[in-house]
Amino acid sequence: MIQATEILQDLDPVRSAVAGVDALLKEHGQLSVTSRPGAAEPLLDALGWLPEDAREADYSVVNEEFRGGAIEELLRKLPFRHGRVRLMRLAPKSCLSIHKDSTRRYHYAVRTSPDCYLVEMNATSGIFHHIPADGRLYEMDARRTHTAINAGREGRVHIVICNADETDALQADAVGRVRGLAPAEGSA
Repeated sequence: MIQATEILQDLDPVRSAVAGVDALLKEHGQLSVTSRPGAAEPLLDALGWLPEDAREADYSVVNEEFRGGAIEELLRKLPFRHGRVRLMRLAPKSCLSIHKDSTRRYHYAVRTSPDCYLVEMNATSGIFHHIPADGRLYEMDARRTHTAINAGREGRVHIVICNADETDALQADAVGRVRGLAPAEGSA
C-alpha cells in the first residue's frame, strides 16, 4: 500500500513554509497548496472530498503562500502532473474515518512521530504503515480501504498530493467512508 519514491526534498525549508501557515492549518485541519483558477478562498479550495463537478486536474494553481519555495520545488520534481495538493494535519490522539479514495496519493511527512500511522484495513485486521519525516515522498494506494491514526501527543502534518493524470481512478460510488467492513470469507 505504501512505497518510497526516489523523490527527495530538503525537509527544513518545507517545515519553514508550513510554519508560515501553521495557525490557519490548526484552525482548519487542512489547507490547499493548490486551488482552481479564480477560487474565492484559494487556501480552502481543495479541502475535503473532491466536489462532484471537479477533477483533480482542475487544481492547477499553486497558491501564493507556497510559490517560489520548497513546496513548489517538490511539486516540480514530480514525474506526473499534480492535481489537488493539501497540507493535512491530524490532531494528537485522533483518527480519520475508514474510507477509500478514487486515486493514489503521495505523502510527504512534514511533522510526525513514531505513533502516527496509515492503516490499510480489511474486515478483521489492519496493516500499519509509518511514513517518516525523512525528506522523501511516499506513494500510497489510497484506492484501498484505509484510515490514518495519530496516537501521539503532537499534530502530524503531511503534504498530500493527487495525480491529475491518473487514468485508473475508482468510480465515485466506490469511494468515500466505509461502514461495517464485512468479515473475510472463512473467518468466524
